[in-house]
Amino acid sequence: MKSKWFTVICIGLLFFEKTSCKNVIQMSADFDKVLYEQHMKKGIAQNGPSFAFAKHFQDHMVLQQAPRRANIYGFSPDIGQKVIMQLVTVPPTRPYYYETTTVQGPDANLGYWNFMLDPFPSNTTVNINIQAEAGSLNLNDVIFGDVWICSGQSNMQFTVIQMDDAEAELADAANYPNIRLMTVNMNESTTVQYDLIQIEENWTKPSRDTLGAAAWTYFSAVCWLFGKNIHKQRGDPIGLVATDWGGTPVEAWSSPQALAACGDSPKPKVQLPASYRSYLNQLSPKERRRLEGPGDNSVLWNAMVHPLLGMTIYGAIWYQGEADASGARMNNYNCTFPAMINDWRANFNKASNGQTSLTFPFGFVQLSGNSPDPTISVGFPDIRWHQTADVGYVPNQKMVNVFMAVAMDLPDFTSSYGAIHPRDKKDVGARLALSGLAVAYGQSEVFQGPFPAKAYISSVGLVVDYGSSWSLNIKNWEGFELQCGSNWVPTPIISSNQTSVTLFTGTCKPTVTGLRYAWRESPCAMLQCAIYESVNNLPAPPFIAFAKNSNGKPYFTFDEPAYL
Repeated sequence: MKSKWFTVICIGLLFFEKTSCKNVIQMSADFDKVLYEQHMKKGIAQNGPSFAFAKHFQDHMVLQQAPRRANIYGFSPDIGQKVIMQLVTVPPTRPYYYETTTVQGPDANLGYWNFMLDPFPSNTTVNINIQAEAGSLNLNDVIFGDVWICSGQSNMQFTVIQMDDAEAELADAANYPNIRLMTVNMNESTTVQYDLIQIEENWTKPSRDTLGAAAWTYFSAVCWLFGKNIHKQRGDPIGLVATDWGGTPVEAWSSPQALAACGDSPKPKVQLPASYRSYLNQLSPKERRRLEGPGDNSVLWNAMVHPLLGMTIYGAIWYQGEADASGARMNNYNCTFPAMINDWRANFNKASNGQTSLTFPFGFVQLSGNSPDPTISVGFPDIRWHQTADVGYVPNQKMVNVFMAVAMDLPDFTSSYGAIHPRDKKDVGARLALSGLAVAYGQSEVFQGPFPAKAYISSVGLVVDYGSSWSLNIKNWEGFELQCGSNWVPTPIISSNQTSVTLFTGTCKPTVTGLRYAWRESPCAMLQCAIYESVNNLPAPPFIAFAKNSNGKPYFTFDEPAYL
């Protein structure tokens, strides 16, 4: 009986210089099956030297589930030759057949082929066989779910074996076989790469061994904990791709086009914080390389992001900023970070033939504490503010579909990996997942701490009003500062209720010109900042605002950026 099932294949150059969908083939499953069986009968034994999947297509991987369509692609020397795929669900229900043609790639001697699959629902497991004149390729135990990229510098690279309560986390790992992991090797390149140079950990199911390798290798603790929390809440398989390198600035992870949007001016050498340098000095040269990544523009975009662009993904998370927390890099971060997000989105969308969303969810961790010195008010506070495009919270008009976890109240001054690397990654992963469930998945959650609606002078002091939707939990009276002329002066909370706090203003003469909160490198002890919400115990994020004036009285609004 002749099948009425049809599929449309869009053949393009994906993440090469341009994408084309002009060569569209429409065919019946029966026709594909005949061609496929003809190739099988030829008994092709071995692959040619360049007929291969892109390196990140492997057994046990996760492909993006419906409604998106996953791409599978690779390389071949035989430009113009047909490539045929059979996809079989496990347990077997029916086979799917696809046909495409190898097209010219960026290298004159290498072609490129791509299949855009049908949308497959969550938890569908498949085996895949691909046939061409050049050879035969297989993928086994591939499952459909949501694919997340995890990137950044050392606090993203920080591995499960290093975190607090690591033993319990490793013992629990094998209970989540539908979370799959992959770690990209640390490589840089001055030119764009179309395939990963190397993979450090191939796609795998979690276990004590695959999750708990040596410090700074695999697997990323924040990436794992985020994915685990999402998986437990939603039940979908989760694919986690860790691509990170310690000590690296945002500019290294950004394309030339993203940097050009921010002026693309030459940046000084990366100045790593003192606690970071102190920790590095304890390490061997081999270990140091893992934490002293390159700082040159675009070299990690070229080698560790660009090769992944054609893979359909659901979203990305990011933990970075310490390497940008000084000088020109710091002052430009309110442009470079949002520009990188927008550029990643545009490039993943284009390279996946529109299957990765143009506004895919992007989450980040706001910088944690570092030095115990309570006087440091430049560097980390600036980066935290710039991470939100100077608005103070996300999502906002400049950072649509972006979510974050506040971590400034999770310092670890005695961390054996340096104070810049707090070992409490469990709270970080839980907060980031809570925020992701709300923003990326639309679940109803209290996902961020209180943020002011307005502030004004009353007869008793400066009232910071958080709005009627909040139920505040006040843990101490410190953390606020008033700008009096050109000086910032600490001021205590003198009273509070469920929705507001009132600050003492008697030390500020002649008038208040600015207001800021938690504006320190390490603003508080563990879980002891001043303001939290009372549902999920989430800390209020830091903020800064500059006064407006009405009838001689200063007041503050918080609905627009405050530029430093």
